Amino acid sequence: MSLTNRVSTFLQDLTGGADLVEAQKTAVVAAQVMTILRHLPVMAISGVMIALITAYVAWDHANFTVFAIWLGGFVCLEAVMLALWWKNRNRAPETLAETAIAVRRTVWYAAAIGLSWGSLAALLIPYVAADNTIFATALITSAILVTAFSLMALLPAVLVFVLISGSLAIASALFHPHAEEWPPIVGLIAAYMLFIPWLAVSYGRAFLRHLKTDIENRENAQVIGYLLDEYEETVSEWIWETDPAGCTARMSSRLSAKLGTTGEGTARVPFATLLGLVARVDDAGFQEVRSALIEGRAFSGIECQVRSGGTDQYWRISGRPIRDDAGTPAGFVGTVRDITAEKEAKNQIIRLAHRDTLTGLYNRASFTERLENAVRTLERYGTPFTLLFLDLDKFKLVNDTYGHPVGDRLLAEVSKRIQAIVRKDDCVARLGGDEFAIILEQSNDAVFAAKLASRLIASVLEAYVIDGETLWIGVSVGIALAPQHGTRPEQILRNADLALYRAKEDGRGVFRYFEAQMDFAQRERRILEQEMHQALEDEEFRLCYQPLIGSESGRIRAMEALIRWDHPIRGEISPVEFISIAEQSNLIVAIGKWTLRTACEAATAWPDDVCVAVNVAVPHFMRSDIVADVEAVLQATGLPAYRLEIEITESLLIEDSDDVLNRLIALKKLGCAIVMDDFGTGYSSLSYLLKFPFDRLKIDRSFTRDIDTGESAKAILMAIASLGENLGIKITAEGVETADQLDFLVDIGCDQLQGFYFSQPVRHEDVAPIMLRNFMDSRQMSLHAEIRDERETRRNRSAG
Repeated sequence: MSLTNRVSTFLQDLTGGADLVEAQKTAVVAAQVMTILRHLPVMAISGVMIALITAYVAWDHANFTVFAIWLGGFVCLEAVMLALWWKNRNRAPETLAETAIAVRRTVWYAAAIGLSWGSLAALLIPYVAADNTIFATALITSAILVTAFSLMALLPAVLVFVLISGSLAIASALFHPHAEEWPPIVGLIAAYMLFIPWLAVSYGRAFLRHLKTDIENRENAQVIGYLLDEYEETVSEWIWETDPAGCTARMSSRLSAKLGTTGEGTARVPFATLLGLVARVDDAGFQEVRSALIEGRAFSGIECQVRSGGTDQYWRISGRPIRDDAGTPAGFVGTVRDITAEKEAKNQIIRLAHRDTLTGLYNRASFTERLENAVRTLERYGTPFTLLFLDLDKFKLVNDTYGHPVGDRLLAEVSKRIQAIVRKDDCVARLGGDEFAIILEQSNDAVFAAKLASRLIASVLEAYVIDGETLWIGVSVGIALAPQHGTRPEQILRNADLALYRAKEDGRGVFRYFEAQMDFAQRERRILEQEMHQALEDEEFRLCYQPLIGSESGRIRAMEALIRWDHPIRGEISPVEFISIAEQSNLIVAIGKWTLRTACEAATAWPDDVCVAVNVAVPHFMRSDIVADVEAVLQATGLPAYRLEIEITESLLIEDSDDVLNRLIALKKLGCAIVMDDFGTGYSSLSYLLKFPFDRLKIDRSFTRDIDTGESAKAILMAIASLGENLGIKITAEGVETADQLDFLVDIGCDQLQGFYFSQPVRHEDVAPIMLRNFMDSRQMSLHAEIRDERETRRNRSAG
């Protein structure tokens, strides 16, 4: 280690710098050198001025030549130092080696300048006139003091300067021709040599403490800056700060990028001006932020709509005024947060709360709100309106056949057609499934509603092409006019629904207005539903049984259970009247379970070769665990499963084909026979016969009835019989009423027959007599079969 470094280290320790780490020591010494460097122009200029004044004082003395040489050397020294200052004025030493060189140069400069001023005293003072001695001494002393105070930041430099300049000044006084007159001056110089080092040490400690605090603050600021930068990289919140004038003092780099400016471009520019680069001038949030900045008040969570990076965004801006230690306003500090995603999510939630996600129409909640508003407007101002209920026809068939994705796209296409027909201000809503509703505000014109309904029906009826498939559906419409058909939301809804129900009863694909008798019929249905609950408890239901005859033997092979209701006041009520009402409620499940149990209990008293057939309604099949219901009944009654035939209709197969087929398979595993009732009507499809092996097909009575009047019915019956024979499925024909019908059905191969020709449905107590009579009449049936065979033989011979 060089002598300079040893001295520097020793004196830093002396001034309290021992607790600094190496990097901090380097920063402290560099700051000391830069402080002296900043004072260098003052030292040089003041030194040259003092030297020139001194030259003027010594102008008439014989040693002026020597003084002129000194002056030239001094000016050159200061010029060199000024050049060095100019070169390094903005560049502080950064490494330990650079700092050591800078300290060494400073000490050498202190030694040179001390030698210059000390030698000037030795050259000048002894030779000046007595009256100019004090003046010359004062000039030199002032130069020495200025230089000493300028070097005060670096203790080694000031000590070297004081030692050299003070020593030479004392020597010049001691060797003065009138030395006896200089003791006061010598004492003053000695005091100077002691006072300046003490002052330098005190100043150095204070300077060091200041530098340590400044370094720590800078390091803390760097750490905070790093943390802030890292924080800003991970969150969508940016920091900004202004000075007392409102100009931007600090801004996050990400915020600067969002504003489209650089860090230098934001300096000394008001924050409100920068924000105005992206915010709309008429935006209420921006105006509020600008007003708060001008008035110096805090603000929080103000939302501004901006356009940054070519996209519309939403920012949430907060800020609060800051004050210095004296309480003087020092500007603002605040944050900006990008809430675009949050805003979009909130808007999406609002859309989901008010709009149907599939079609974009209003949902049920929004429809209810609009309907209530329309009723309030009706009550307050008498403004009429119209409500239309729409229900798609055959949509469920399309949805189950082609799948839910196709069904969803079909609903979206239907919603577009509806929106294209109604007025812009009308409310169009999807209530769920394939149900829609329209509110025609400020209009209850029946003619207008009829024309609109007709256009809707015609538009929906047009073909749809989805995924290469051409699809057709229809729509039924119910219309209620307010106030004619109601003045309360629930009343208007109910009446429109009743009108829709009537439209479906009248064949679908039509519209119907609400009529008063519809309300009466609905009330009757509600009363009947309530009475059915009581009928189950009071055992008012009973079963009748109609035989199914084997075509070969003429014997009864099964008895079909048919429910009847003996009402205490209305008398006997036909199933046609109450079954549809029961199916619309959960009553059908209770009634279905009762029917199964009662029929199986009755069958246990019949001959072992006679089965019981029970028709299971679609709602009962779907809403209940039908397999568990059947299994429980068989176990409770002891009836063998092979003696129970479950009759289902074709409409069941389109409910949910996979689920239905799984349940049918489970029932067949129990041992029950599965019969498709009313085959040939509804949604008949041969694909169902391939998916599930039915035990029997039951031909609808409408085909049997037409045997006597047309060849088409015969052709259809022959085709069904041939289909059953080829698939190994037995055929039952119901509705047999004449001998001709019997002959034809037996001829085409129907192995089981049912109808009034054999027997009407009979009560439970009449089953035994009819079975006995059938046993006695079976011989007649056998004889009829023999005659038929003989007739067939003759026919074949004639043809041959």
